[in-house]
Amino acid sequence: MKRKVCAFFAFSSVVSIFGALPDVQKCNLTDAVCLKTSAQLMVPQLTDGLPDLGSKVLDPLYVEAIKVDLAGLKLALTDAEITGMKDTIIDKLSVDLAKKQIQVICHVSVYLKGKYKASGKLLILPITGDGDTTIKLKNLRIQMIYPFNLVKNSEGKDVIDLSSYRYSYDVKDNAHFHMTNLFNGNKQLGDVMLTFMNQNWKALTQEFGKPLLEIPMEMVYNTVKTYLKSQPLEDIANL
Repeated sequence: MKRKVCAFFAFSSVVSIFGALPDVQKCNLTDAVCLKTSAQLMVPQLTDGLPDLGSKVLDPLYVEAIKVDLAGLKLALTDAEITGMKDTIIDKLSVDLAKKQIQVICHVSVYLKGKYKASGKLLILPITGDGDTTIKLKNLRIQMIYPFNLVKNSEGKDVIDLSSYRYSYDVKDNAHFHMTNLFNGNKQLGDVMLTFMNQNWKALTQEFGKPLLEIPMEMVYNTVKTYLKSQPLEDIANL
């Protein structure tokens, strides 16, 4: 869920930092205000995707399958659709050429819907079910770190080559979960489980958010890496 859950965060933020797209002002890499403003202006366009570079649309973001096998819970989400990323707010951007890393901090409210199959234990309660699910995350805050190397392209110009990524997250305001056909359609047991989940949203997002975010975040990372490596640094930033 989380796993792009702001997939887009990293992508839209980092690409916007360098202002390579039309009508975006290039920034000095030490100008935090300019970087943040430039990124924010580009968020709606970037979530529509960059077809010339082969990047996918980020809002809605489609994920075929997400699997969680953690703390006694086995959960499979399929045909997942994540929306809301076009409304991402960029809180901070920084590019450190000395340390060779990019930092992006942003927040967004997102909505995921798809199919689910669950078994095992959710925190302290047993769970089983197979049906439809929706997950709403209000004020999801994500911090992304992208280490990179400066390498030469075929023309001998410097380009940024991302080497890895890491992220942290926190759902600040609220999360809401809904699942159909829990316990083979037993409404009484299902209502108890949904009440438990929504009362304990903070613990659930802390415990299970990471595996839900992994695939979307990887999708974002790969897109950002492809984009940045295709652009000479001198063309996308004031050095």
